[in-house]
Amino acid sequence: MDYQGIKKMQGSIVELLKDEILSGRIASGTEMTQNELATSLGVSRMPVREALIILEYQGLVERLPNNHVRVAEFTQDSFCSVFRLCAELELERLKAVSDTVNLPEDEMEFHRELYRSTPCSFTKKTLETIVEIYVGFALNCRSHDVAGGQALFQKAIQDAGQHEEAWYQYFDRMAETVMKERMDQCLD
Repeated sequence: MDYQGIKKMQGSIVELLKDEILSGRIASGTEMTQNELATSLGVSRMPVREALIILEYQGLVERLPNNHVRVAEFTQDSFCSVFRLCAELELERLKAVSDTVNLPEDEMEFHRELYRSTPCSFTKKTLETIVEIYVGFALNCRSHDVAGGQALFQKAIQDAGQHEEAWYQYFDRMAETVMKERMDQCLD
């Protein structure tokens, strides 16, 4: 049996569904079954089942009885809550490592370095999930203003130790970017 092929397939299913869910192309509250997804994707149930377990862990779907899942509710408040949590956890790390770790200039690598340097495994895994799923999606949105985002990012990392407000503004902007992307997808 080709386990590596199954793993690759599972990963691509996770990526496909993650993007569809976060962009709003699969609406919040949509119920799906493993069988329906397997049929529509032209794959067996096993990689779909594994992908749904990962998506549940990432907070994108909720498990229901009888192999059903429901897409999690995503509102402006829920995205703000996720990004606010990331801001608080990263701000704590920034204060702890500001003098000891050379942080990269690239936004995504900056966030990755913060979670990689986190000593508590639970906090590290929480940050990794938020960064790789939500921050990564926000930074890759079509509606993301790269120049404006980079300017706000630079201001946030310079002021984070003294002025937490800039750091929170940076993450609030991510939540706005994701909501704008979702609205744009609804209009397409």
